[in-house]
Parts: sequence; C-alpha cells; structure tokens
Amino acid sequence: MSSFSEAYKVPSLKKKLWFTFLIVSACVVLSLVPVPFLSHSGAASEVLKWGDTGVLMNVLSFGALGNGAVISLGIYPFLIASIAMQIITIAVPKLRNLAMEGDAGAKKIGKITRFASLGMDVVFAILFTVGMRGVLIDNFNIWVSAVVVTVVVAAGGALCGWFVELINDKGIGSGVSILIIASVIRAIPEYFIGLFTENEIATAAIWTAAVIVVGLLIIVFALFVNSGEKKLRILFSKKTVGMKQYGMQNQVIPLRVAQAGIMPIVYAFSITLLPAVIVAMVTPGTENVISAGFVNFRTSIVFYVFFAILIVGFTSFFSMIQFNPIDMANQIKQYGGYIQGIRPGKPTSQYMMNTYTNMNIADAAYLVVLCLIPMLLGLIPVLGPASYVGIVCALIAGGLYETKLFLDQKVKEEADRVKQSGREAKKNKYAK
Repeated sequence: MSSFSEAYKVPSLKKKLWFTFLIVSACVVLSLVPVPFLSHSGAASEVLKWGDTGVLMNVLSFGALGNGAVISLGIYPFLIASIAMQIITIAVPKLRNLAMEGDAGAKKIGKITRFASLGMDVVFAILFTVGMRGVLIDNFNIWVSAVVVTVVVAAGGALCGWFVELINDKGIGSGVSILIIASVIRAIPEYFIGLFTENEIATAAIWTAAVIVVGLLIIVFALFVNSGEKKLRILFSKKTVGMKQYGMQNQVIPLRVAQAGIMPIVYAFSITLLPAVIVAMVTPGTENVISAGFVNFRTSIVFYVFFAILIVGFTSFFSMIQFNPIDMANQIKQYGGYIQGIRPGKPTSQYMMNTYTNMNIADAAYLVVLCLIPMLLGLIPVLGPASYVGIVCALIAGGLYETKLFLDQKVKEEADRVKQSGREAKKNKYAK
C-alpha cells in the first residue's frame, strides 16, 4: 500500500491512477448497457448452456455476457489478436526486424495489432450472434436484429481493446492485467452470493471462510514468490589516468524469480479456451460428447495437459523478453564487466544461461502448481467451489505486484527529475 500512497502524492501519477479508475468504472457501467434487439433475460439463460466456457467468459467481461450488454466480448478478441501478432512477429523476418527498430517499429506493429483486433471483434461478434440466435428479438426482421446485434457487440469489443491501449498509454500500464483483475474482483461478490443462495447458511458460511482463508494464503504465497529475486553484482574494470578513474560504476542487477508475471496464465487460458468458445457459441447446449468436452473443459484431461504446456511455453517466452541471458552476457563483455566470482567470457555466458534456465523452471512450476492444483481439486464435488481460487489469487497478487513495481519506478523517476531540476536551477542561479 505504501507504493500506492507514495504514487498518489505525485501529481502526474495521481492523474494516471484516477484515469485508470475511470476506465475500469466505464467498463462496469457498459456491462449494464443492453444490446438492442436482444432479450437480456434470455441471454442469461443462453449463457448457462455454454457451460464452464460461458461462466468464465462472463467473468472476464465484467458480467456483461450474462447481461447481454454491449461489451459482452470483453477484451478476449484483443487478446487473441495480440497473441497471434506476437507469434507472427517471431515467425516472419520482416516483422521481426520491424520489432527491433525501437519505438517506431513498436508503433507500426501496434497499428497492425489494432486492425487485427478489429477483425477478431467482427468474427467473435458474428459467433456471439449465432450463439444468441434463439433469443434475438424478431418483431421487425430477424436479419436486421442479427446485423444490429453483431455491429453493437463488435463495437463493444473494439471499445474494450481501446481501453487497454488507453491504460497502457495514459494510465498505469498493463492494461490487459488491470482489466482482467478488475473483472475478476467484480465477480467475487456474486460468487459468494451464489454460495449462500444455492446452499444452506451454515454450509455457505463454512465455504466462505474456507475460500477466504485459502485465498489469502495463496495471495501471500504468490506475493512472496513475486518478490523473490536474485541479485547479480556486475563489476567493471576501471582505468586510472592521472588523478581520475575512468569506467562504468559497479552495478547490482536484480532478477525476479517470477520474470514472466501473470501474462503466461492469461495467454495460456486464452488459447486453450479458443476452441471451447467457438463450440459453445456455434452449438449452445449441445449433447454431443466431443463438443460437450470442449465446453465443459474442467472435466477434460486434454485441457489440463495443453494448459500446462502453454504456461511453460509462454513463461519461457515472456521471461526471455524480460531477461535475455545471451544479450546480457554480450553487453557485460562489451563494457568490460564481469560477474563477481565468475570469469569473463564463456564462463559468464554459461552462468547467465544456467541462471535463466533455473529461474524459468521455477517460475513455470510456480504458475502451473498455482493454477492446476486447485482446478484438479475442484473436480471433487465437495471441493467444486475451489476450482478457480488459485488462478484468481495468482492474477490478483501478480497484477498488484506488477502495478507496485511500475509505480515504484515512476516515483523514483519523478524524484530523480525533481533533483535534476533542482541542480539545474542552482547551477543557473550561480551562473547569473
């Protein structure tokens, strides 16, 4: 909390915090704005036919899917487009070179991602209309109703993607994480209300206490892992010329154990959920065994295996973005540095690679255990309500810690800027 209070004292960060809060509030309001030509009471019952997929999509859309609201798609199309673009960027040399051009290249790729996101919004809006075909209001014309619903829902998905970019540019950053965490937190009260509605008071109270205790323990554990780091002490050779020494100052580089953050969970879930979303929307309430296995993914062993593989893969990918051992070893060698206790050259490169591998394994194992163990335990009927506790708590803890790091960095930059301004003012004063 100290990071948030310190950030709130900085005027520029205070504006960013309030701007982010307003964007999240706008999402909550839009989750209540109905889509025209759609029966909203019917939409809630239709989503129930989508099984586990409908429940999860409803949570990620601030409850808009069950309300038949304009942002029923949430940021899911934007996520799919972003994942596809990152994979294509790695595979296509021209885009890979573009990504290496710094801010200019990033802006061009961002523009392409924006158009891809709009395409995904249209595709998923059509699928949404197909899934809701049974509850369209056809007093005027069924095709007019379908077109209006498709356009409005696609526009709502595009608006959510724009909100992500606004938070990234003018808010506190990590727009995807912020909106997902906000949507998850918004669903928590409804979850506990459902416990008391569907169970006896004593049973619901016991479940509530158990979920709160387990959730807090998982959050504490997640924060502990996220705060874990390994410090690399980099020493640089110095040359003495006359009375002065030349060379870079020694540095300590902290490497987080959870380098990848929470994005591997978000990306892995998005891709694993994609076939289920398509099947649920095209064939709602299907009794086909294969289709039902996609929709009710919690009972599918293929889902768990694929989910775990994707978490490991995306953890390695995002860790490499944050900490590339080869690039770091080359930079240390280029500036005449070495790691304390490690000889320069090949031993340094080997040490950096071993460090990256070990931290990557630890991070992937942490995310897999935190997500899959509660979900597997949730297959036991009496433990059903605990299915998503691990994922929810991992998202909340990881998102809060990433936000804390962002705010700490911005507070430090602001303090450095104020000090630099003071030095320049003092220098100008003496110059006069």
